[in-house]
Amino acid sequence: MKQLLWALLVALFLPIVFTPASVEAGEPIPSHFRISNSPYVITMDGKELYHVGTGERIPLSKELDLHWSYQKNAVMSVDGQHLVFTSGCTDCSTTRYIIDLNGQVTSKSVPDTYRIVGADVAHDRLLWATWTTVMMTNLQGDIMWERSDLGTAVTLSTDGQTVIAARHDLSDIAHVNVATGKTESIQSFDVKVQVRDKEALAFDGVIAYPYQGYVYLEASRRLLALPEWYGIQYAEEDGFLHWYSKGVYGVLNITSGEVETHSPIVYPKLYPGTLAFSDRTVPLSSYKQMPTQLELQVDKRANAEGDPFLYVGRPYPLSVVSMNLDGVTETIPFERLTANKSNEVSSPQVFSYVTDANYNLTYMGKTFSGTLFSYNVGKVSIRKFGLAGEIVGQTAPGARMTVRVHGGEGEPLQYSTTATATGEFRVGTERLTSGTTFTVTSLANGSAVYRQPFTVPVPNPEANTIEVIGDSVESGVVFKTVPNGKIDVFVKEQFHSWYDTLQADASGIARVTGTVDPLAKGVTVTYAPAGTEGVEKELVVFERTEPTFAFQVTPNAGDTTLSYSSTAKLITYKTYVNEVFVGDGRTITLPKALQDGDVIRVVAKTGDRSKTLEHRVAAVGPTILQVTDVAMTATHTVVSVRRDTRAVLQFFINGKLTTATPVSSTRFTVPAKPGDIVLVRLTRGGQKLDTRLALPQVTFSNIRLHDEQKTWVGMVLPNSRVTLQNGTKQVTSGKSSSTGRVVMSLAPQSLNAKITLISTRGVYRFVQTVNVKAGLTPIMKVAAPTSTMRTLTVNSNVDYGTVTVHRGTTLIATKTVTSKSTPVAIAAQKSGTRLTIKFTTPKGRTQTVYVTVR
Repeated sequence: MKQLLWALLVALFLPIVFTPASVEAGEPIPSHFRISNSPYVITMDGKELYHVGTGERIPLSKELDLHWSYQKNAVMSVDGQHLVFTSGCTDCSTTRYIIDLNGQVTSKSVPDTYRIVGADVAHDRLLWATWTTVMMTNLQGDIMWERSDLGTAVTLSTDGQTVIAARHDLSDIAHVNVATGKTESIQSFDVKVQVRDKEALAFDGVIAYPYQGYVYLEASRRLLALPEWYGIQYAEEDGFLHWYSKGVYGVLNITSGEVETHSPIVYPKLYPGTLAFSDRTVPLSSYKQMPTQLELQVDKRANAEGDPFLYVGRPYPLSVVSMNLDGVTETIPFERLTANKSNEVSSPQVFSYVTDANYNLTYMGKTFSGTLFSYNVGKVSIRKFGLAGEIVGQTAPGARMTVRVHGGEGEPLQYSTTATATGEFRVGTERLTSGTTFTVTSLANGSAVYRQPFTVPVPNPEANTIEVIGDSVESGVVFKTVPNGKIDVFVKEQFHSWYDTLQADASGIARVTGTVDPLAKGVTVTYAPAGTEGVEKELVVFERTEPTFAFQVTPNAGDTTLSYSSTAKLITYKTYVNEVFVGDGRTITLPKALQDGDVIRVVAKTGDRSKTLEHRVAAVGPTILQVTDVAMTATHTVVSVRRDTRAVLQFFINGKLTTATPVSSTRFTVPAKPGDIVLVRLTRGGQKLDTRLALPQVTFSNIRLHDEQKTWVGMVLPNSRVTLQNGTKQVTSGKSSSTGRVVMSLAPQSLNAKITLISTRGVYRFVQTVNVKAGLTPIMKVAAPTSTMRTLTVNSNVDYGTVTVHRGTTLIATKTVTSKSTPVAIAAQKSGTRLTIKFTTPKGRTQTVYVTVR
């Protein structure tokens, strides 16, 4: 016992010591009716059981009536193999359903005042409570015993042998014999609780009283109060009772009674083995990976170090940093987040133009939102570096400027100003010495610039001896200076101006056109050796050629954006569609998609010259449609397609247009069943592209495996390759027949192992995952033999194991079981002899019956 307790404690606290693995996330739970002490729920259509941990769906042989106004109540049988469920309304008949985990349903009417509180189907017992009475019945509804003095917060013990009954205020808890209804013992507790609705929930070794905020430990018979209990939920796993209430998550060690509490920022729903959120389910064992803080993180490695802005055209990967309950800081990949309808970001986030993007994301049911802002990458050039006590430069018009001068002792000196309408800025400083560094930050509407530090150069004492050898539109502006010399230039046009420093080549040639081409007629260029002041000269550019440009991509019907390319700079664009102005700029977003026959007219200008380009839009049909995967189930099909995303995607089932539900940008769920004909169609510009899928006709099996099973027979895709896998390890494989039937032999798998059935044929797939259940407990019936009989017939519910027959302590027969009816040869016995017949499975599950020879 000490070793077991130590193992449980290690399992509980291990996430605190080690960095946890990623949470294994599952699909969100469908709309359902909840069964508090069971890993199964009933889907709201009343047609299926759904396992919240594995996603296993078990079709029910009979549809349950789950009308929203009906009173509903359910418990799981202590054998873990049956659900007992009641549904009905006041003053009308109530129906009791017994559901086994093969999906078989039996039903019977019961009085509308009955509320099911405990079940032991294997031993033909059901425990009921009304507002005044507790009663035990058999499965047929016959009352075995009833009492009105126990209170109605009652339930069965873990082994099903005791009724545990508590009064309203939990002052007394009685242990009642399950077969006779007689009280065996009563415990009294000095507790003070508010009397609320009466309810008790039975888990493995612990009874919970949700409306009183107490739990009762069966083994030690202790009653414990929980720190928070309003609106409480429970789930039990591996000797620990998990609970959640009002933002407090608690874990109770059932053996020691110790309680630990946490405060996550998410709001889980608890099921045995599983935490459920609106966007996913995760294992209950991963509860310490619930976050206490979530923050969107933007990877800005595309920027220079220290640059805080987001720029148009650069990729910025997104992720979320989660501070978890276990103290570990975990980076959540963007792909594990659920984007809500108003979300506008993806990873990596790339802005195509200056805008803001709202993020609205959900992780473990927690929604967090905010806004990312983007800026164009502008330029900052410096003409004067502060040698004379002034920094002069060029940036975006009207930009807000900050200059931080580094060097010397103490904090850097900071200066601020605003650029003029032409982008010129001037900052008065102290005289700066050569080698001093300063950093310039420029922020304007739609344009942000952050530059690494500039360095004040060594001043050039020489006069302005720069020679101009080209100053026209045809030749460009070309200077001749000393070899590898530097030239400061200030270029000013009617609406634009900028500073730049040119680097001459080894022959002393420096060209303005290489940086700011084209130059319009009338542009002035002021130039001087870099680092000098007071020796500037000026020239005026004459003549100019018209701008040249083209569409980056030929516009077609359905397009919603237009982009232009040009080697020219300082070019402006105005775009018209059917003579209606739709925007200006190199890239524009159209108010509506282009249609066949639309006429686009673009007018480009540089200075006083312009050029017009016209284009008539033509319709283009879809270009590609390829079905890459068809995942089938009995009720629906998920189709994966590679396609032309500019075309409209449609699905037809047996010739009828149907609505498809997107799973992702490439996967779509359609209500197609085996045997249906699915037509996948793309339409664009009046043209279409089709792919036809003839779904195989088959009735899929619902796989179930237990830990003593050696053969599985089922229905999968016809003529398909079939495998059973335990994780990445293949258990067995085979091939199905033309009807889909497959028989596979396998070694018995361990209890709770996760086994995946995979059936593939071409692009068609059928996949199902199931947890290995415990083998059946043998139940046998043996007719008493006569004194002349030499054969004893054992009828059982399993067809494997061993039968032994004893007379007292003497073994008189042993037989290996290979069918559900087993003849056992014995010697004739005297009348009145008492025989002991024991049935044992390979896993040690047994049943013993006694018969007396007639």
